[in-house]
Amino acid sequence: MGIIAERITKSRKELGLNQKELAKKANLTEANLSRYENGIREPKSAVLARLADALEVSTDYLVGLTDEKTYDSYDVSKKDEDDILLALKDLESRLKNKDSITFCGQPASDEAIDGILHSIKAGISLAISDIKRK
Repeated sequence: MGIIAERITKSRKELGLNQKELAKKANLTEANLSRYENGIREPKSAVLARLADALEVSTDYLVGLTDEKTYDSYDVSKKDEDDILLALKDLESRLKNKDSITFCGQPASDEAIDGILHSIKAGISLAISDIKRK
């Protein structure tokens, strides 16, 4: 079993959820969740972001880039968080304009946009933390 499968299963059990409950919370089918937990398939980035949100962990944790479960471990001040949220809300409104971003000539789905925003938020948080450590 791969790291993603192990961490999805471990995080689900730590929250006291069964597969049906997690699948509903992450807007997945039980069959797909089972495939992810058994290492048969790996979730795409947008699905990974939904799983991370539902499991209350970071995507970096799920894919094995860090052993820190959440970005709360990083020292980001309340003002930093507010600035990030404000910038993300502005970006989200721009991205949700159906003509703003396309993939292969087609407008990006809401799922793709959510994945993009989640990744950007994580990157911003890590960048701020890196600056504070120097």
